[in-house]
Amino acid sequence: LLERHYAVSTGVSMQIRRFQLKDVAPGAVLKGDILFTADMGYEIDNMEGLAVTVNAAGETLLTLISDDNFSPIQRTILLRFALAKD
Repeated sequence: LLERHYAVSTGVSMQIRRFQLKDVAPGAVLKGDILFTADMGYEIDNMEGLAVTVNAAGETLLTLISDDNFSPIQRTILLRFALAKD
């Protein structure tokens, strides 16, 4: 789950949370493990999309994307991370 935050005073921040599919239900509050957090100290922008895939080697890949919204103060960024195995 990609959780995003924006405030004029602090800029953007985000975190990625992992949870079990069995925990997803109408009205459920998901409290999974936080895998990653980032704020303006990292090279992120308003990250808007997350895709989770598994490659041929069996690695779980997280791909994040932001859109510049045609704004000179935003950037379009594509990030990919391999999730470490437990």
